Amino acid sequence: MITLQKLPPEILITIFSYLDEKDLILLQELSSYFNDLINDEELWKNLFKTRIHSTHFPSFSNSNKYSIEYVERIKGLNQWKHNRAIKTKYIVSPTPLINQQHQQQQDQIEKIYFDYPRCACYNDGVITLIQLQSRKNKQRKFTYIPCTTPQGCSTMNFNISAAVFGRFDGRVFGKLLSNKSYLTPITEFDSRHSTTVTAITNSSLSSSSTAGNSESNLNWCVSGSENGEIIWWCETKKMKFIKISNNTILSLALLKEWTISLDEEKIYIIKNMEEIHSLPLPITPTAGNKPLQVHFFKIDFGSKQLIIADLKTLYIISFDPNQNFGFTKSFTFEDTQTTISDIVIDEQTSIREQNLQLAGNDGCFISVLTSLNEIYIINIRIPGPTIKIQTILPFHDDIVYKCQITNLVLVVAFNGFLQIYDAINGAMIKSIQKTDQFPEFLNISQGRMIIGNGNTIHYLQFISDDLMNKKSKHHHGSSSSRSQRGNKWNETLHSGLEMYDEEKNLAAKKERQNAKLLALYGGDLNDMDDEEIQLKIALMESEEANSIRDNNILTTQASVHDGNEEEEEEEEDLQRAIEESRRLHESENSFANEDDEDFLRAIEQSRLIEQEDIESTNRIRTRRSPLSTHNHPNVSSQNNINDQTDTSPTDNITEDEQLQLAIALSLSEINE
Repeated sequence: MITLQKLPPEILITIFSYLDEKDLILLQELSSYFNDLINDEELWKNLFKTRIHSTHFPSFSNSNKYSIEYVERIKGLNQWKHNRAIKTKYIVSPTPLINQQHQQQQDQIEKIYFDYPRCACYNDGVITLIQLQSRKNKQRKFTYIPCTTPQGCSTMNFNISAAVFGRFDGRVFGKLLSNKSYLTPITEFDSRHSTTVTAITNSSLSSSSTAGNSESNLNWCVSGSENGEIIWWCETKKMKFIKISNNTILSLALLKEWTISLDEEKIYIIKNMEEIHSLPLPITPTAGNKPLQVHFFKIDFGSKQLIIADLKTLYIISFDPNQNFGFTKSFTFEDTQTTISDIVIDEQTSIREQNLQLAGNDGCFISVLTSLNEIYIINIRIPGPTIKIQTILPFHDDIVYKCQITNLVLVVAFNGFLQIYDAINGAMIKSIQKTDQFPEFLNISQGRMIIGNGNTIHYLQFISDDLMNKKSKHHHGSSSSRSQRGNKWNETLHSGLEMYDEEKNLAAKKERQNAKLLALYGGDLNDMDDEEIQLKIALMESEEANSIRDNNILTTQASVHDGNEEEEEEEEDLQRAIEESRRLHESENSFANEDDEDFLRAIEQSRLIEQEDIESTNRIRTRRSPLSTHNHPNVSSQNNINDQTDTSPTDNITEDEQLQLAIALSLSEINE
């Protein structure tokens, strides 16, 4: 009986290459023989063959072992699949907005450059640097750098390090973005072209890629003109001038010692600003045997290949002077309805030197989007005479607005959602909902994405659940560390609530009092304090008393103040009313004092008159009675009483009535 262990290793490797990683881990624990086979790199190489039908692919682990590459690639895909997409919204608005319509016209992002942790946006003459990495010191995320386009600007380019501009008169301007002089104007370079600047570009290496190299940290750029001139610049100084053609320079690319230039007829490869090589553009028979009209121009510096295309045909051309210089392979879309809409290259891989010792021969992906809503994934570094399609992804139901590709995944942006695919086999990994509608920008850097349109950018970072749980535990832990003072906090909270309730009750009581006063006296009491309310009540009571005492005195009317009048005017009106009331009280007191004096004089005069009347009455009584008051006192007093009640009609009037009558007579005499 033949057992599994007795099979030849070649057959076992073929069988094992169809198993999953988990199954292989279990098998290697069964026997030392299986363990040796599973640790054989040939088995892992066959795993790629069975899954992608090729052993050429971009390196993700930068390892020369297929086993490490396979495991690391699976881990990377699982991170995209299972990690949570955390979205952060940024609105780039460097200038004040007047209205929403003006916002869309003014703040439209024209260009964007993403190199994590920074993102640079150019719009309306301002470059906005966004710091995406969270910092403990909460550094300001936005830096607005004035970078007004020079008048007569014909072309411009910018990255994280600098912005450069070319003008119609041949002059070149630039501004560094890495220094702190953000408010300084752009600087004119120390030389110029003789004709219009038609192309300009910075070095393809970002500042983060050249950290630690003082020479590389200097900003290099190159510009081309309408008459075929090329000038290299370091900072603002001219370093080299060459006239390579009589035709207009259409495109330029710069990386280290390599400069690639494209005009209407040829491609120029310049090494170290001296060694010049040229290649003619491919001839298109359908266009009357004329040179290719280039619509798409990409460069893979790592393998020294050019990717150019018109609307129907894609060309890959080698520009390595030491090997296969000028070797060309092409792919044409035969369907008459199919045209090329966009070409995207894995930029991070394209600027890194190709290492053929790595697993998969260190390939590089490009994605080609067609008018039929299909995406073709191509490894441009696969050797051979023809272009081989890695995979084709058709999207007939949804319109593809943007796509980006890396050495691991392909990201496709639709209207309102994203989809992430395995770049090797096209398997869908993840779908992200509720993203920008009609996206205009999509960039990937170090496993992070930005997507946006108009003046809005959404930053997507993918965080694992474990990391989220750690953050959550840290948050709860910081809360639990404060549990020791929980009782004190509760006491403070309850006392605060009691004070709040008490203040609320007092406010309600005061409001009821104000309503009552408002009903009694009128006016607006809401904007007054207690002192002002008391003054106003006293004023109104004084006015009411004055109107009762003397109708001829002009009364003051309570002014109903509008709640929107200024406090100073209200205080002035109140002071004037109080002053007038004071004057009225003083005049009233003066009148009252005069009346009192007259009243006292009238009483005194009345008393004298009354005394005279009594004396006259007594004289009359003495004449009628023969008795003397000295001899008969009792009889005299009795007679006096009887005389007071019986002598005349006035004898029946009481003393009070007589007093009132006398006062009235006195007042009448005074009035006369």
